[in-house]
Amino acid sequence: MPRKRVLAVTLGLLIVARAAAAAPEVAASASPYAPYAFLVGQWDVGPEAGGPPMGGALLRWGPKESYIWWTETIADGGREVPHFEGLLVWNGVQKNLDVLIALDLEGGRIQEKGVLRVAPDGSLVRDIVATYSEGVHPIGQPVAGPAGATARFRQTFQPDGPDRIKTRVLRETKDGWVATFPGSDRLVMTRRKV
Repeated sequence: MPRKRVLAVTLGLLIVARAAAAAPEVAASASPYAPYAFLVGQWDVGPEAGGPPMGGALLRWGPKESYIWWTETIADGGREVPHFEGLLVWNGVQKNLDVLIALDLEGGRIQEKGVLRVAPDGSLVRDIVATYSEGVHPIGQPVAGPAGATARFRQTFQPDGPDRIKTRVLRETKDGWVATFPGSDRLVMTRRKV
């Protein structure tokens, strides 16, 4: 093979190899959503000790498992009324899910923003800051003034079998973390039979 041809082929291969090395690469590893997948489903939410559901939760995949859509309802007089809706989206830098929830579905004046992360024991922890617009009454606080108000909340999820999740919903006070409402520190999510 003539020397110019060998040189041209070698140079071409080097250019292709360098371009391939510089191109963004998508790893063929497990989905980053795998640790969170147990949440996906339709759930009744109620006291761990038993009793009727206090509401429901629906977590479902976005297209091709690109995000998780989350909605919750509250039981009110025998019917379920919307409580919140939002998204859980993978954050490849922080290695957790970003959470953005519309809590006020009748005007959009309350939102929750934060993260859902995997704890060392494999449970999930949702750490969020709720933002309240003027005139809204945050739990455990006075009505928000012109500057609005914020509050921190934490929810944990611990699998307790394939169709049951123990969960705790807490809010931060000056004295530490307390149940957001009576019994919210001892809740269970039970998969609905649909």
